[in-house]
Formats: sequence, C-alpha cells, structure tokens
Amino acid sequence: MFFKQLKYLVCVSITLTISGGLFAQTTVKLATVAPEGSPWANELAKIKKKIEGESQGQIKFKIYPGGQMGGENEILQQVIRGKLQGAGLTAGALANTVKELNVLEIPYLFNSYAQADCVLDEHLLEDFRKLFEAKGLIFVTWAENGYRSIGTKSAPVKKPEDLKGIKIRVQESPVHIAYWKQLGVSGIPIAIPEVLPSLQTGVVEGFDNTPLFTLAAEWQTAIKYFTLTRHIYQPAAILYSKKYWDTLNDEQKKTLMGEGNKLAPGARQAVRSIEKNMIATLKKADVQVYEPTSADLAGFKSAANIVAGQVIGKIGGQSKQIYDKIQKAKAACGP
Repeated sequence: MFFKQLKYLVCVSITLTISGGLFAQTTVKLATVAPEGSPWANELAKIKKKIEGESQGQIKFKIYPGGQMGGENEILQQVIRGKLQGAGLTAGALANTVKELNVLEIPYLFNSYAQADCVLDEHLLEDFRKLFEAKGLIFVTWAENGYRSIGTKSAPVKKPEDLKGIKIRVQESPVHIAYWKQLGVSGIPIAIPEVLPSLQTGVVEGFDNTPLFTLAAEWQTAIKYFTLTRHIYQPAAILYSKKYWDTLNDEQKKTLMGEGNKLAPGARQAVRSIEKNMIATLKKADVQVYEPTSADLAGFKSAANIVAGQVIGKIGGQSKQIYDKIQKAKAACGP
C-alpha cells in the first residue's frame, strides 16, 4: 500500500531539478520520527520501491529515519513554510494548525475502531480536506497511531488517583494537556526525540502512547509498567504542502497522491494487526502490562466527559460543528 506505514509519522521533502524547462527528476526525501528497523521505517522502504517503479525513475526516494528532521511540530512548520513538501503526522500535532483536529483527540470520543473508521471516512473526510487546504496542506489519506495508554517508571497506574505526584510527558496538544490536568497531573509537553532521554534522566516518569510507538521509540527501556487505558484514539494524516503541490504537473500529482483515502484501511490494519504482538513484546521486556477493569476506567472516562465540555468552546473555528457532526455520525455508524 502506498502510505501503509502509519502511525506514524512520515515527512516528505521533494526537490525538483529542472533542465531545459522540463522536469528531469524529482528527489523525495522521506523523514520519520520512527527509528530505523521499526515497522514504519520498513514500510517506507516498500513505498520507495513502489513509487520509483510507477514513476519509471522520475521520482527518487531517500529515507531519513529516527527524527532526523525534528519532532512533529518542527516538521509541520517546515511543511507550512514550504521547506519540506509533505508529512505524515498525528492529529495531535496537526491540531496546532488545523484546530478542529483537536476534537478528534478528545478522550474516549469513539467506542471502537469500526466507529472511528466510519466517522472519519464517511462523514468527516471532505470537511477536513477543506480545513487542511485552508491552512496550506493537501490531504492524502487518514492513517493512525492507534489507542494511547499509559507507561510509567516507578508505580503502576490502575486508576486516576495512582497518577498523583507522577510527572507525565504529554503530547504538545491543548486537549491532551487539559485531560491530564483534569486527572490531577501537571503534564510536561516534550517533543518526541527528547522523550527517551527525559525518561532516563527523570525529567518525566511516564508518558502516554500506543504499544507500537512505545516499542518503536524504545521507550519501554525506561519504564516498568504499562496500563491499557486506551483513552485516546489518535488518527494520523498524510499530506503535502500546498505551496509545493501547486508546482507539480498532473502526472506527478496522480503518482504521489496514489489511491488517496482508499489507502486508509490498509494503513490501519497494518497497525492493528500487530497490537497483540506488541503487548506481548512489552511483557517480554519485563514491563508489567495491566488491563483495567470497567471500574478502573470509570474515573478516566469521567474526567474525559468534563474535558469535552471544557475544550469544545475554546478550540474555535468549526470545532463545535465538527463535534456535533461526530455525535450524529456515531449514531449512524453504530457502536
């Protein structure tokens, strides 16, 4: 699949070499925050082969893994300025520019993967396509990071009260920050490349992310406990800089766009199919994995309900309309 990697997170920088007024070659520099050898980096190798073949050598790829181009917010700003021509980023990072994406980060917003897929693909696709373009971004497809849970160093977390006094790394997102605050935690926003050293040195004592990303970034080496709260379903998006996109001819756009959002099911399945293996791998790494009971999760969900009411009115833009549309779509999409 063209953008099957997910979750995570790809940055595309494309330089056009022009000779005699004709496009001689396009060099695509791909960077990801995922380390070399991770599932995402491996998928990028497949993408490289596919696109170079389809373009008959007119598009060349070079891959930069491990956050060499910076954290997600740095990548996004470079794309907006046109210094990088594309990216694969989580909704949490993109929400700093497309504010309506903050709505998707509300904890326990969706009841299942199937419901999330239906809402995003069948009810919100065109809304967000327009919202992205208004900010200078060309939407290609949804992908995902998955459901975020909690990893900690010194003590297991079974209920919100267990988080008292623990310094938690949070994604640089107003919704994430608001949720942790509601849970009684003073979250510390830290960019992805700095999280592992921050855990190792005690700047923070925990974080939230998916099992897959935790292992890809090797954060499991700095924790002892992982609680499957699954509190935030986090989609991602593949996109290009509109400034760059407008310089392309139709054939180049067609090749780089690929199948568009028809790529989303494969990208999601690639992440979901290995979740059980990732949890098993955490256990093999001597991380104690806890599956909360319904009673355990009640406090986390209660805090989420409060956050939804707090942030919708503050996000601005079309956030209220998007939130209302999600609620209506959920009824149509089923549980």
